[in-house]
Amino acid sequence: MSSRYLLPPAEPKSVGTAYILWALGIFGICGVHRLYLGKTGTGVLWLFTFGLLGIGQLIDLFLIPGMVENHNFKLAVLQGSQPSPPPAKAVSAPSQPLKGQALMREILRLAQQRQGILTLSEIAIDLPADFDEIEKALQELSRRGLAVPENNLVTGAVEYHFAHLLRRSPDQRSI
Repeated sequence: MSSRYLLPPAEPKSVGTAYILWALGIFGICGVHRLYLGKTGTGVLWLFTFGLLGIGQLIDLFLIPGMVENHNFKLAVLQGSQPSPPPAKAVSAPSQPLKGQALMREILRLAQQRQGILTLSEIAIDLPADFDEIEKALQELSRRGLAVPENNLVTGAVEYHFAHLLRRSPDQRSI
């Protein structure tokens, strides 16, 4: 059994708390907001360098909302909960094209239904979004460490593997 299942579920982080912890930098205690948001490496670096001599600390003032959103998004995915309620399905009217965070959430839901492996074509068929938007969303999910692109050696197709959603044993990977 993985130790992941032995820990109580973590709570989402707050932007307000992150800003309060950021303000400790005024007293020379920099980087606590990064530790709070799970960025241990840079948090310790900020502590020992006074927030990269104050420059990194100042830049973080503008980055905190995005860091909190990114942390909470990853947390929701790793805990298996849905980051937002599923969109209502319209029967008669075509749905609006998905973009940004909403598209990434739908891609993750689709990956969960498909045992953690998707191709660009599968996503384009199932979700109302442009190919360019889907590619941007997949790149962002890859950048965040939630998806890994791999070539299927049999078909040549690029598959996106969502390791935290895989339901197969490691020896059943693409050939």
